[in-house]
Amino acid sequence: MNRIYAQNVEIDPESLKDFYKKRATDKISIDIDAPVVLCGDKDKSKIEAWTNFEMEHRFPLLCLDSDSVVLEVGCGTGRISKYITSVADTYVGIDYVEEFIDIIQAREDIQKKDTTYFIHGSIQDLTDERIKYPIQKKFNRFIISGGVLMYINDDEVITALSKLVEKLDEECVIYLSEPIAMKERLTLNKFYSDNLESEYSAIYRTEKEYNDIFDILYKNGFELKVSEEFFYEDIKNQNETKQWMFVLQR
Repeated sequence: MNRIYAQNVEIDPESLKDFYKKRATDKISIDIDAPVVLCGDKDKSKIEAWTNFEMEHRFPLLCLDSDSVVLEVGCGTGRISKYITSVADTYVGIDYVEEFIDIIQAREDIQKKDTTYFIHGSIQDLTDERIKYPIQKKFNRFIISGGVLMYINDDEVITALSKLVEKLDEECVIYLSEPIAMKERLTLNKFYSDNLESEYSAIYRTEKEYNDIFDILYKNGFELKVSEEFFYEDIKNQNETKQWMFVLQR
């Protein structure tokens, strides 16, 4: 069974790496800034609409400035990164698809300072310190734009956030954009997607389930400032899932 409702079923993160390697090639042929969730959509206007909407209506919630020390998990090929590196004091972007990091490193339209770092690895690699943080100071901005937690099983998400919170500054903004399930948890386990022309695994949690996961952040002084549908008019047009926006701050 490839579509599993309500049950907490684990997905195999390793199986996603092959999917993403294929996406690395597809993203170049479709649009280098295409969110992965739109890579199956050949309509470039939707890709542009996603980023344009985010920059106008969501990005300001990050309150980015010249004192910002930013960690972006799932930086991909730099769709959002290019709007951050030129403004922030320090930027660290991490992605577990090596091909994406190669692409972002080669992009000439993304400003790279001496304090700009792109790392190949997962959030688990970082929080378990299998790879080293390239800076000593704490982050006052933490970003996931488009979806990362959806590809990680619950226990690993909670463990990663528990360790990550130690690396966050006393004053910090967390900016999370993830697809969620509107009615009940939906797990795609090696589900073949006609749109993506590939097997695909992901966990669509409910808003309440994310709130439960964020409990570790609440216990460390964060408050939930925004929890609402990401788009005013949903460009993805999905029935069971919606792109969601969470902003937490302390």
